[in-house]
Amino acid sequence: MWFPFLLFLGAMVEPIRMFPCKVYQHVAYCSFKSLTEIPDFPNDIIEIDLSVNNITEITEYSFPKLSSLTVLDIGHQQTNFLTVRQNAFINVTNLQVLSLAGNVNLILSPDAFVGLFNVRYLNLLYNNLNESIVEEEYLRDLVSLETLDLYGNRIQRLRPNSCFRKMTNFKILNLKLNQITQICGDDLLHFRGKSLQLLNLDSNYVGNIESTPTFWEECGYPFQNINFEILNLAGNGLDEELMRRFVSSLRGSYIQGLILNHNSVGRSFGFNNSLDPGEETFDGLSQIPIIALDLSNCFIFSLEPYVFKPLHEMRVLQLSFNKINQIQRGAFEGLNNLQVLNLSNNLLGEILPNDFYGLQSITTIDLSNNNIGGIILTAFNKMPFLSELNLRGNSIRKFEIFATIPSLQYFLLGDNKLDSSFQLTDIATDSIFVDLSENRLSNLDVFFKMMADGKKKFILLRHNRLSYCKGSSNIPENNSLIHLDLEDNILELVWQREMCLHIFHKLGKLEKLRLNQNGLRSLPSDIFKGLISLTHLNLSSNFITYLPKGIFPENLKTLDLSINHLLSPSPDAVSFIGELYLGRNNYVCDCSLKEFILWLQNSNSTQDKQELVCSFPENFLNVPLTSLTTEGCEAEDVAFVMKVQLVLFVGTTVLILLMLIGSVIFIRFRGSCFRIYKTAFNRLLGSPGSEGGQRDHQYDAYICFSNEDFSFVEAAFLKQLDSQFSEKNTFRVCFEARDFLPGEDHISNIRNAIWASKKTICVVTKEFLKDGWCIEAFNMAQSRLHDELKDVLIMILVGRIPRYQLKKFSPIRTFVQTRHYLLWPEDLQDMEWFHHRLAGLIFKEKTSKSKENVSEDVSLSAVKSDSAVP
Repeated sequence: MWFPFLLFLGAMVEPIRMFPCKVYQHVAYCSFKSLTEIPDFPNDIIEIDLSVNNITEITEYSFPKLSSLTVLDIGHQQTNFLTVRQNAFINVTNLQVLSLAGNVNLILSPDAFVGLFNVRYLNLLYNNLNESIVEEEYLRDLVSLETLDLYGNRIQRLRPNSCFRKMTNFKILNLKLNQITQICGDDLLHFRGKSLQLLNLDSNYVGNIESTPTFWEECGYPFQNINFEILNLAGNGLDEELMRRFVSSLRGSYIQGLILNHNSVGRSFGFNNSLDPGEETFDGLSQIPIIALDLSNCFIFSLEPYVFKPLHEMRVLQLSFNKINQIQRGAFEGLNNLQVLNLSNNLLGEILPNDFYGLQSITTIDLSNNNIGGIILTAFNKMPFLSELNLRGNSIRKFEIFATIPSLQYFLLGDNKLDSSFQLTDIATDSIFVDLSENRLSNLDVFFKMMADGKKKFILLRHNRLSYCKGSSNIPENNSLIHLDLEDNILELVWQREMCLHIFHKLGKLEKLRLNQNGLRSLPSDIFKGLISLTHLNLSSNFITYLPKGIFPENLKTLDLSINHLLSPSPDAVSFIGELYLGRNNYVCDCSLKEFILWLQNSNSTQDKQELVCSFPENFLNVPLTSLTTEGCEAEDVAFVMKVQLVLFVGTTVLILLMLIGSVIFIRFRGSCFRIYKTAFNRLLGSPGSEGGQRDHQYDAYICFSNEDFSFVEAAFLKQLDSQFSEKNTFRVCFEARDFLPGEDHISNIRNAIWASKKTICVVTKEFLKDGWCIEAFNMAQSRLHDELKDVLIMILVGRIPRYQLKKFSPIRTFVQTRHYLLWPEDLQDMEWFHHRLAGLIFKEKTSKSKENVSEDVSLSAVKSDSAVP
C-alpha cells in the first residue's frame, strides 16, 4: 500500500537540487566549485563568477533568460579546452563585462558573441588565440565595446576587421605578449580616424626585423590619421637604429604619450658595440606633438647633444633605470616646455652648470639613486619654476654645494651623507616639504634652522643620529609645520641632558609626530606642551616604563606605544585617546595590573588587544591580558594596606625613638656639641674679634657686684672677659677694686664707670641685694638706658633668689618686668655657651624699645630667660 506514495515522493525529490553558489546582493559567487555545467540562476542576478571550474562547453541553452546580468566571468576553467558555441550568450544580451581569460584552449564559434550589443569590456587574455580574432567577424555585434584585452595570445599580425569601425566608443586594445613583428601600410585602416586611449604593443617584435633604410617608406605609414593618447612599444628589442627607423613610421599620427621603455637602445656602461640615441634618432617625431616620452629601463649611457630637440612640445621625460653617466652640453636643447624630468637610478656622479641648459619651464627633477657627490652652485640657477628636486640616495655631504632655489617647494635629500646643517637655511627658503632622512646628522639644530622661516609643513629627519642640541629657540609662533618625523634617532641622550625640552612648544599646528625608535626611557614633563593640534603620535619601539598622568595633549586621537617596556601602565594617562596601540610590552600580570585590566575590558580604544600578553611571571607567559580576571586581588589589597600600616607604625615609632634619643644625647652632651659648632663656625668664618677697629668708650663693660662676691666674680667673669687677666680675652673691663679712683666720691666713681663703659653688667646675688651701693649703681645704669634708649644694661641673676625678694627693689622690679636677663648656669657644660652669649650681648648694639613693644620682641632665643614678674 506504501509503494504508490513512495513512487510519488521520489518523483518530487529527484528534480530538487541544492544550489551550489553563494548569492549576496544579487551577485553569485560560483568559483572553485568544480562545476561541470552552468547552474540555473535567479532572474534578478546581476553578476556571476564562474571562474576556476570544470566547464567544457557553453551553448545557447547554458543560461536562462537573465535580463539583469551585466558581469560574467567564465575564466580559468580547469579543463583541456572550452568551447563557446553559436549564440552562447543570446539569453544574456545586457552583459557589459565578459571575461573568458585564462582558458588556454578556447574554441570560439564565429557566432559566439552574437547579440552582445552592450558589452563594453571583453577579456580574452591567455586564450591561445591567433590573429583571426581581430581579422574576422567574431566581434561584429560588439558595437559598444570599449576595451579588448588580448594579452598573451599568438597573434602575429594586426589587421583589424571592418567591424571595428562600428565600435564608436572603442578606446583600449591590449596586445601585450603577442608575436606581432610588423605593421605596414593599410593594416590599421579601420582604426583611422579613431582616438584610442591605449594601444599596447608591449613585448612583441614590432620593428625588430632586418630592414632596409627605406623599409618604412616602402611599407607605408600604418599609424597615420590615428590619435593615440598612449602608444606602448615597450620591450620590443629596439636598438638605436631600429628605433630611429620605427619612429619614422609614426608620421601622420597624433600621439600624446609614447612608451619606449625596456628596449635595447644605448651602449650601456663599458660597451661600444651599440649606440646611444643621437640627434637624428627622434627626427620622425618632429611633427608629432609628443607630450610624454618614456625611455626608462634601457641602456643609455650618454645623453648626446640635441637628442630631444625634435620633441619641442614634450612635458614629461622618463629616463630612469638607464646607465646614464654623462649629460652632454645641449642634451636638453629645445625642451622649452618640459616640466618633469626623471633621471633616477642612473650612474650620474656630478651635476655641472650646463647639464640642464634649456629647461626653462622645468618644475620637477628626479635625480634620486645616482652617485652624485658634487653639484656646481649654478646648476639649478636658471630654473625659475623648479618646485620639486629629488636627490635621495646619492652621496652629497655638504649643503654648500647648493645655491638658493627660490621657488623650490619639495626638497628631498634623504639617504645621503650629510653630517652638518651649515647653510641649510640659504637653499630652500620657501620649501614646504624637506626630506633629510637617512643621513648622518647629529645636531638637532638642523630642525631649528629649517623652522626659522616658519613655512615648512613637512619635515622628515628619520634614520639620522640626532643626539645633541644647543638649545636654539628661533621657531616663530605662526609656523606652518603639520608633520614631523624624528623616527630612529637618539633623542634620549638629548632630553637626558635636559636640552631642547622646548622643541615642540611652539608647534601649534603640528598634527603628526613620529618619535619611535629613539631609545626613550621616560618622557620629560611638559615635553608635549603647546601641541594643541596633535592628533597622531608614534612612540613605539622605545624603552618607556612609565606614563605620567597628563603627559599627552588632550586632542590626541591616535597613540602608538607598542614595543616598549610598560610593566603596569596606569589607564589615567591614555583613557581619553580613541585609537591606542599597546601591544608587545612587558606586562607584569599581578594585582598591580588590576586597574589596567578593568579598563581594558571596558574600553574599545585599544586596536591590538591580541598582542597584549603577559611577560611575567613565568606561569603567565604569553597569556592574553583580555583573558585575565581580577578575582582575588581584593584580599591582596587588604593585605597590602595592612603591610603599609605596619610599615608606617614601625617607621613612626622608630622616628619618635630617634628624636627622643637625639634629644637626650644633645642635653647630656650639649657642651661638646656647642664646642664643635663653635670650632666649625670659626674655621669657616674666622674667629670673631672686637667690634670695629675704633672704640667709642673707655671700657667695654663695667661689672657691678658686691665685694662679698669678688672671688666668684673674679673666677667667673674677670678671668673670662678682661684682657688684663688673659691675653686671649678681648674686652676691657672696669670694676671697683681696680679702676675706681681712690679719694673720689663713690657715687662719682660709679657714675663715671657707667658712662665710660659700653655696657654695664650687674651680677645680682643675695649679697648684691643687700649692698645699697650696688642697688644705686643698678638705678644709675637703668637711668642711662632710658636716656640713650639703648640696651646698655645686662643683668645676670646668680643663685636661687625668690622673686618676691627682687620685687622689693624698684629698679630691679621694673627691669625684670620689661627686659630679659641672664641666669647663671648650674651645669658646668653650659659655661662656655653662657660666656659666648654674654660676649655677644656686650658686642651687640641694639636700640631700646618702649615697654608696650618689648613683649613682642623675644629675639634672644639663645638666652635662657625667666618669665616676667607679674
